[in-house]
Amino acid sequence: MAASDILSLLLGPSANSVPLQLANDNQETMVQMFDSFAPFSLGTNSTVENRKRTRKEIYTKWEQMLRFAPVAEGIGIHVTAALGGDTHNGQQIFITPAERLRGETGAAAKEQLERLQKRIKPMETLINKYITKICSDGISFGDAYARIYGKKSKGVTDMLCNEFTHPPLLQSFEQGSKTVAFFALNPKNWVKTITKMSSTQMVRLKMPRIVNVPQFDLVETGLIVQMLERDEPDELPILPAMVGGSFLFAIEKAYDDVMLSLTTMNSQQVADAVNQMFLSLNMAGMPEAQREAYKRGLEGMLQDHEKFVKNAMSGGEGIWNTKYHVLPTWDEKQILNPVGDIKGQRNSPINIETFMINVRLLMGGFGLDPSMVGWADMLAGGLGDGAATLTYSSQVMRRSMWIRQSATQFVNDIMHLDWGYAYNEQFDQLDFPWQVEFSSSQSAAVTEENTNKQTQMNTSLLKIQVINSLKESNLSEETMQYILEKDAGFNYDDANRVAKDIAASRQNESE
Repeated sequence: MAASDILSLLLGPSANSVPLQLANDNQETMVQMFDSFAPFSLGTNSTVENRKRTRKEIYTKWEQMLRFAPVAEGIGIHVTAALGGDTHNGQQIFITPAERLRGETGAAAKEQLERLQKRIKPMETLINKYITKICSDGISFGDAYARIYGKKSKGVTDMLCNEFTHPPLLQSFEQGSKTVAFFALNPKNWVKTITKMSSTQMVRLKMPRIVNVPQFDLVETGLIVQMLERDEPDELPILPAMVGGSFLFAIEKAYDDVMLSLTTMNSQQVADAVNQMFLSLNMAGMPEAQREAYKRGLEGMLQDHEKFVKNAMSGGEGIWNTKYHVLPTWDEKQILNPVGDIKGQRNSPINIETFMINVRLLMGGFGLDPSMVGWADMLAGGLGDGAATLTYSSQVMRRSMWIRQSATQFVNDIMHLDWGYAYNEQFDQLDFPWQVEFSSSQSAAVTEENTNKQTQMNTSLLKIQVINSLKESNLSEETMQYILEKDAGFNYDDANRVAKDIAASRQNESE
């Protein structure tokens, strides 16, 4: 593109009248000015919320969140909704011949179909064994990995997906958008070096990077510049894959608020359950040495009280027992006087509304209703019968599509390796002889789709009934158009066309 053309795009149509030399000079000046100010104008400001973190910090946070029961259950709901499952054997992934092979009579197509039929059942059995674990890791950490084992002339014979392929322990490397290599940390000894593997040994499920996760880069700036400037995909630098794609990133703040509210609420309830009583004794006439010993004993008693409360908060005996602190004195009759409970008495019940607001924010950002993860009493009664199914389907449908897209690519990569091992043949991404299908009757996306189709069909059936009733009536064409337009909700053109068709149909039947 010429400098004058660039200037025209930047400055508008009036730049077309600028002489070429002046345009080049102005363009050069503008580029120099922008180079100077770009570092101060591009990007976003660094705040506490979007600060950059290391890869280990991010994964540690997400692993901690997965230990919270509603989040763990939410992960399972999303995976089950996306994959579905056969009602008889629970199979979730189905591999079928590609559309182009169905009905083909050519020798090449027939040979591919025969080869595929030999590999479908073994691969379906192997993939379905691990697909739930793979997808759970994928939406939890943004990536999931499986170690592949294959033999020539036989295909993929086994697959490993356990603590050895835990996503935080693996670093994938990308050339452009293609994963080309993997580094794996020793899961039993994190100090030891890593294992290096190729794309024929490890397969990666990569969730879409919908939201940017601020993080530190592991490479020098020059390689990043090459990533943006080079045009040929094969010439792009190989870079460590960035962290992202997890469903948990968007709810980190909500999770922290929930845990803070839950902790304070539990602490207050435990504190209310701790029952301690101070007892006072008259110490008139106590010698100085005994007073000092008394002070030391009082300090020890207060320290012991602190330990007692901590023991109660951890579920110890402090919840069930009353602990007495005795302060010795010397006087007539040495009467014990109760001073009172150290914790005081609560005058109002604990308010859980703040906690529930944070729970709603957490599950809303997670794409689920709180009623789906344990708060069934919160399900809206106004939705009528089938409210749970409707809420469930409409909320998880969108994320189910993301999971399916990533799972499909993951299965395609495994099948491609299997075909290469078994038949020493590779395909273009758009020319696979197989396709991946899901048990659609069990998925949330298809449930919502079927509901919409049923509603549309019921509406169409009702329209047909109205049209038949008008046809059997003796109303004029103008009156039928009025009814269709004003009462049935048709627009003017549709009502006019339908009324004319009804009138013409009457005339044809009378003839």
